[in-house]
Amino acid sequence: MVVYIEYAFLENTLFDFALLNLSFLLCKTKTAWWKILISACIGGVFAVVFPLILLPNALLIFLKIAVGFLLCLLAFPRIKNRKEWGRYALNVGVFFFLTFVYGGALTALFSAIFPQKTPIFLVVLGFALLSLLTLVLVKKLYQKRKLFQGIYSCEILYKQRSFSLLGYLDSGNLASKNGVPVCFLSPAVFYDIFGEEILFQTEEEKDEDGGQVRDEMVIATMSGERKVQLFRARIKVKIPSMESREIEVYFTPSKHMLNREYQVLLNVGIIKG
Repeated sequence: MVVYIEYAFLENTLFDFALLNLSFLLCKTKTAWWKILISACIGGVFAVVFPLILLPNALLIFLKIAVGFLLCLLAFPRIKNRKEWGRYALNVGVFFFLTFVYGGALTALFSAIFPQKTPIFLVVLGFALLSLLTLVLVKKLYQKRKLFQGIYSCEILYKQRSFSLLGYLDSGNLASKNGVPVCFLSPAVFYDIFGEEILFQTEEEKDEDGGQVRDEMVIATMSGERKVQLFRARIKVKIPSMESREIEVYFTPSKHMLNREYQVLLNVGIIKG
């Protein structure tokens, strides 16, 4: 019986430790690992003691929920203001969500295979695989979030025509020609806008302001240096909380822009001026 209690304590401590870590990771809340460990140990003790508590079902459910709040509170950093209370509430919600999802998934998976009792090593293995899957999904989710935070509505203005599209502001794009920023377009959009000029315009042709419309430059790629064609036009970028910025830039096509969520890779100089 003592061995059973020890295994039950270790198992539930491990699960609580993993679920608390995952919930804090999802909410991007930084805390000390030892706080999470202490909280998980208290959760393990509660899991062992809980079957011995004699209370009405409603009170048992309330007790379980209260302990969940307590575990998150013990592991959470010091709360000083209303904003941090809100973050704590979010952490609690994510912790309960993961607990229900993991419990439901593991129960549904193993109850059909092992009607009587599931071997503990399979429960731990299943929990570990679910945790790994969650980490991968979280990483993909934050990558997508970061990507879409840098995507803005744009409008390219060229020869009394306008083209609405999505642009991604790339802090690593510092390419310029004679001080004019260079943006990279998907080939399809590039040829929609500049298709006729590619065939008939000469390098010496000027725009209405006397500036050069077409130019060339050499860019460095992983496969070596190559010469690219540049066409000048104006672009208007709509950025939330900022005044829409219209600026003159060079455009060049890039095959790396195929099958992306956006059609133009913006130059950081558009924002920095």
